[in-house]
Amino acid sequence: MIPLLQTGGPGGPELLIILLITGIVTLLPLAISVLIYRDAKKRNSNYALVWALGAFFGSLVVWILYLIVRDEVGTGDSSTDF
Repeated sequence: MIPLLQTGGPGGPELLIILLITGIVTLLPLAISVLIYRDAKKRNSNYALVWALGAFFGSLVVWILYLIVRDEVGTGDSSTDF
């Protein structure tokens, strides 16, 4: 009888690595989008949802853009930290 590890069956460490990378690629933009949404909402921005969606799908470019223009995003208290 041939051991399962030598038959090249699905699973094992490769599947764990793929799931870990997929989780990081999905959860990191989601977490940052939530932070941007909450910050924009705190600043009373009418476009908080748009910033959050842009941050999720546009990733790094929108994150940097939001950090640059976040003082101009809303009329709320600009002394609160991100």
